[in-house]
Amino acid sequence: MIKQFIANSGILIAGFYLISKFFPSNIHKQSPFHMRLFAGAFCGLLSIVLMFFSIPLGHGVIADLRHVPLIVVSYYGGMPSALTAGIIMGAGRFLFGNTFASIVSFFISLAIAIGCGLISRWMKRNIAVTTFWMNVYSMCFISFALFINIPDRHMYTETLFVFWPVSFFATYIAANICKDIRQSKDLLQHYKAWATTDFLTGLYNVRQFHTVLNEKMAQVKQQNSCLALILFDIDRFKSVNDVYGHDGGDVILRHLGELIRSLVPKNALAFRNGGEEFSILFTSCEHEAVTFAEHVRTTIERHPFVVQKQTVHITVSIGISLFPTLATNETELFKQADIALYEAKQQGRNRTVVYKKGTLA
Repeated sequence: MIKQFIANSGILIAGFYLISKFFPSNIHKQSPFHMRLFAGAFCGLLSIVLMFFSIPLGHGVIADLRHVPLIVVSYYGGMPSALTAGIIMGAGRFLFGNTFASIVSFFISLAIAIGCGLISRWMKRNIAVTTFWMNVYSMCFISFALFINIPDRHMYTETLFVFWPVSFFATYIAANICKDIRQSKDLLQHYKAWATTDFLTGLYNVRQFHTVLNEKMAQVKQQNSCLALILFDIDRFKSVNDVYGHDGGDVILRHLGELIRSLVPKNALAFRNGGEEFSILFTSCEHEAVTFAEHVRTTIERHPFVVQKQTVHITVSIGISLFPTLATNETELFKQADIALYEAKQQGRNRTVVYKKGTLA
């Protein structure tokens, strides 16, 4: 009997790992409702898999760790996940015969699901404590079901003597493995964000700029469309740092990043190239690019930035280059936008200049 319970524990570990691969981010009580339902459904299916590796106790009664996935998913997903897992788990029992034991098991599964969902809602404790009490609650119902279905009291006592400690041990191990998997996934997502996102502004960083630029240029070639590179930086930003210090300058950069994110449409991506220099890749041709760039410039000019309880206004100069109408590769595109930006500075700052071959306009 102990060997079969150990086999169940191994299936639990493998099952939770595989389930984690189906979800791009960790499930929690603030996750979208449908994602919590999916998580419950997957754990309900895992419970059915555990039934196929169950321990026959005689008289049509089987024992396994099917309740453990329900407990764990209830902790993270709350009532929607618990009910979904419980219904699937209870219905799965009928795969082994439409018997009285199956009917009892179905209603026991619903009772366990409702109870675990409520415990998850009411008990704001760590996973070890909460799943412990979920296990106590679940095992009380399971013990009652076994009492009804096992006429041999010696077998019943022996089953509980093994089942209770194994259930607590398996739940503890499964809960901690899930916790480790979730922490690893969170760290991986953080590392991916750090690799592609500028920590101060929340915009994509310069490394991601070059990656996305190559992708966009290839896409534009296939679609026979246009790509605009809008390059801009803050005018006289050094004076801001001189007056308010670098901390004050960081405040402006951070708020500017938030403002840019609010302005960028779906067919554009914004980047911080470094220092006070920013860029936007905009899938459009010249007229739309200039109109959008002017909207960005005037919005920034009018926006009040609060630094050290003082209102500060800044302006930006913008240079625009176009692919493939002007530039033929990444190097040319960036160089032309940089030339246009320099010309905007020379013309007095706070303006938008489009690169033109031979002349600038």
